[in-house]
Amino acid sequence: MIGILSALLLTAPSPASAQCAREWIADDSAALRAVVVLTGETDPAVAEAIAALGANAVASLNPPDAAAGATAAAAGLVYIARMHTRDVLELPFDPVAVERLRAIPGLAGIEYIDDTVEEGYTSPATQARAYQILEVLFPDLLALYATRLDPVETDPFYLDHYYRPEFTDLVTPYFYPVGTTVLGPQQEDDAWEARLRCLLEPLAARTPTRERVLPLLQAFEQVGYPIRDGLVRRQLDVYAEFWPGNRNAAYFWWGGGTSEPLVGMSERPVVKRGVAESLGGVPSRPVPCAAAPRASRER
Repeated sequence: MIGILSALLLTAPSPASAQCAREWIADDSAALRAVVVLTGETDPAVAEAIAALGANAVASLNPPDAAAGATAAAAGLVYIARMHTRDVLELPFDPVAVERLRAIPGLAGIEYIDDTVEEGYTSPATQARAYQILEVLFPDLLALYATRLDPVETDPFYLDHYYRPEFTDLVTPYFYPVGTTVLGPQQEDDAWEARLRCLLEPLAARTPTRERVLPLLQAFEQVGYPIRDGLVRRQLDVYAEFWPGNRNAAYFWWGGGTSEPLVGMSERPVVKRGVAESLGGVPSRPVPCAAAPRASRER
């Protein structure tokens, strides 16, 4: 189902420079770089601010909307929206809705989700049906399903029973490591990288090498769990251990739309800077490198 985004997704990793640490996502300008919004997707100021970070996509957790698509397109962004599976399953019987979706400016992808079950537990049958419908009706759009990671630790049957990478165009894993997580509270200085590796290792083992990934990263702060601008970069480094050629990433979230004790990147300059550095919106600071060996001089 690779259509108008083929230029974003079918890119090879650029060669590593010297002996530096892993490359930043910003090193590949063709990668899919999305910022998630809960609200404000029709606000031109929000779209322009997201574009200024270096992103090339806005991903909304709301249903597809023509005004949101037009706002994203005007800022030079593509638009990804969310649909509930019940609505996706009705599309073959609703040609008016299909044409309405096809007419949305800048629409580049649809994430489907089943809100009748616990998050992450959409049945394989429902995943298959939703994916196939989207693939047939919208061959030029991405069809996406996000994979919740914390059940990998708590449910020994989770991956075997529910993980189906063939029913998403980009494997989209997510676990937000700092805060009162489902797996227990973690501060930024805690050993959350080891936990993230433990969640990703069995997922990666079940993911065909041909499948491309879209890591969904924490780009917000929970009150009482302060983070620095390096959190985004550290998450990227862990994902790169399993998918070293990946240059795609999504960042949760811009800010607004929730009364929880969470603060999005738009209200936390230090978080926003970390996102902008990874996206190329501001110059990134040097990555520690091993000095390249000097060539010996001929005598």
